[in-house]
Amino acid sequence: MRKSRRNFLTDEDGAITIEVMLALPMVVFAFTAVFVFFDAFRVNTASQKAAYIVADGVSRQTDPIDEDFVLGMNQLHDILARTRNPTTMRVSSIGWDDDEQRFLAIWSVNTGTGPVLSNAEVNGPLSDRLPSIPEGDTMILVETFVNYTPLYNVGISPQVFRQAIVTRPRFAPQVAFDTGNLILFQNFGPPTCDDGGELCS
Repeated sequence: MRKSRRNFLTDEDGAITIEVMLALPMVVFAFTAVFVFFDAFRVNTASQKAAYIVADGVSRQTDPIDEDFVLGMNQLHDILARTRNPTTMRVSSIGWDDDEQRFLAIWSVNTGTGPVLSNAEVNGPLSDRLPSIPEGDTMILVETFVNYTPLYNVGISPQVFRQAIVTRPRFAPQVAFDTGNLILFQNFGPPTCDDGGELCS
């Protein structure tokens, strides 16, 4: 028994064809998995960088923007993200209601079929992710959604990569939206003596 076991452990005879058949599937799976995971990471990272650029572009607007402008920003995002997957975008302007002590969805536009931003959402699921702002100030929320489908099934299921970028308008108190019939913006109203400002002195 000892001699047979020693001979088995020290035997170096074999067939390269059988060894390749045993190892090749694992090598191919490992290579494919690395490729898919890298591709998913690339799409997510590129989408995030593109969303930051789009948010910066929206924040620099001083004239009211319209739906065509948002659609153009969505196309710019697709070019910058270099994604082969369908993408949508939701751009919203958010203010603060000091009397009600809550956020206010001033306007919102979605390039896809999803819902626009509502007061219930901005004061519910999103409230913890938004910075505090004083009354008279606003912020821009740019959300991008990339439908990612992996090329091969190696453990990553189809999913949506969502980016949410918050920034404030750079050159104006707020960015207004032109619906074609109406300009949407938050009317803060003129200061009064009740505000305790210099007008009371």
